[in-house]
Amino acid sequence: MVDIVFLDLPGEIRNQIYNHLLIVPAISKPRLLGDPPMYPQILSTCHKIHEEGKQILYGGNTFLAHPNLLSDRPRLRLYYDAISSSSLISLICKYHIRVRLDCDPNFSVHKAIAAFTGVEELTLEVFQAQFGSSDNKVLRLFEGIRGVKKARIYGSVTDFPEYVRWLQNSMMLPVGVEVEPFDKEKIGLNQVSGYDIWTHGGR
Repeated sequence: MVDIVFLDLPGEIRNQIYNHLLIVPAISKPRLLGDPPMYPQILSTCHKIHEEGKQILYGGNTFLAHPNLLSDRPRLRLYYDAISSSSLISLICKYHIRVRLDCDPNFSVHKAIAAFTGVEELTLEVFQAQFGSSDNKVLRLFEGIRGVKKARIYGSVTDFPEYVRWLQNSMMLPVGVEVEPFDKEKIGLNQVSGYDIWTHGGR
């Protein structure tokens, strides 16, 4: 009988195992019984497993962006420690950020662009202390972001659904594409002008 160790398995099978051990559902998809357990201990097995597994742990999970520092010091969940290593942060390509409409933000347009341009997924979870008490002004800080493969905005956005659709589409345009400022009166198929995202895709 031939003994087979983990690293003898094909890479595709190892990746399936890594996904099972290291990936949890996105924050926007809560589970009734909470998150399934993770087993990051596998990364301490050996150098090769560590290098393979960390790509999936950090590249496959959706991380909570810091409300002020954005992509600096993200964390997988609120009950996990924040990540400070720049090399690990560089592997993260899926972000979820909670945006409060009724508070002054502590970041700039330029910081949002630098943090999230080109990421694979960006989810904005919008909330406010009192429903209907705030406008979409804070969300305008995200208007310069481009190159996002999948953008989603949800939460307290029922007062401005047209703007939400416009912003989602704008963030999925390629880097360098300029769009006209949002105008509710002119909203339509041509509101995001100069590029057809449905024809060319989000890159």
